[in-house]
Amino acid sequence: MNTLNEKRTILIIDGYHLLHKGYYGTLKRKKLATNREGIPINAIYTFVAKINQLVKKNNYYSIIVTLDMDEGCWRRELYPEYKAKRKETPEDLVPQKQIIREFLTAANITWYEMPRYEADDIIGTINRIATKLDYNVHILSNDKDIFQLIGENTKVITNSSKDDEHIIVDSEKVFEKFGCYPNQVADIKALMGDPSDNIKGVRYLHYAQAIELLKKYKNVEEIIENIENINKNVAKRIIESKDLILTNKKITTIQDRLPIGRINLKPIRVDWYGLIKFLKKHKMWAYVADVERTANESRERRLKRKVT
Repeated sequence: MNTLNEKRTILIIDGYHLLHKGYYGTLKRKKLATNREGIPINAIYTFVAKINQLVKKNNYYSIIVTLDMDEGCWRRELYPEYKAKRKETPEDLVPQKQIIREFLTAANITWYEMPRYEADDIIGTINRIATKLDYNVHILSNDKDIFQLIGENTKVITNSSKDDEHIIVDSEKVFEKFGCYPNQVADIKALMGDPSDNIKGVRYLHYAQAIELLKKYKNVEEIIENIENINKNVAKRIIESKDLILTNKKITTIQDRLPIGRINLKPIRVDWYGLIKFLKKHKMWAYVADVERTANESRERRLKRKVT
């Protein structure tokens, strides 16, 4: 069995979280960087910098990036209003999404995407397989839906809004913040809804009431099964919204059995030549020297391991 140490910890990155963070974090700059084709690469700059930083720290056995595909999603098929109120992707960010795929491939960073499924579902699938194989998993994401994946060997890393400080979220922190456990995150959202995803909740049901129900009955299915034992006014609201609640539960539950084939859990092997070639192609000169230093440090570490 593997011991709980960073060398056997896999980092799964919500790629679009990182990309959007970089995009909106650089919009205030007077002049945005562009590549040879004149395409803005402000989001890519911060994305590449973050990946390089993570590789340089050498804290993770493997790094995997997951991406959303800009097409139909099974959740929208089930509930057409899902995320309907979200703003369209900014025009100058669209081409950067494809360049990110080019970067990951050039650098030999493992990445996954799948039609009809969101990155959350891919993360859930990789997490299930990795923890079953006794790896530790860290998930880099600010999406609170991901909290439902937290367990003994899985933690979520979020970024604070003020700086780039990492906050490690475990079961205790989830309970402190939400009043429920990670395996109840989908249930509380099923009851209360989620405005950010345009998911409606049970009308007139208060958060404290929902938490009390989950403390007693663990999940929405048990709440419905025990409806005759619940306060009449609350029970009436639950009964009236039964179909909504069960649909919400499906939508808010992260899938973890996607047919994405064999998962690459091998140690990080960055293609430094390919990465530097990518940086030069897109005029990202500021990172070339830094990446070359990281490449040399990586080679030295490998040589030391061979000697010992």
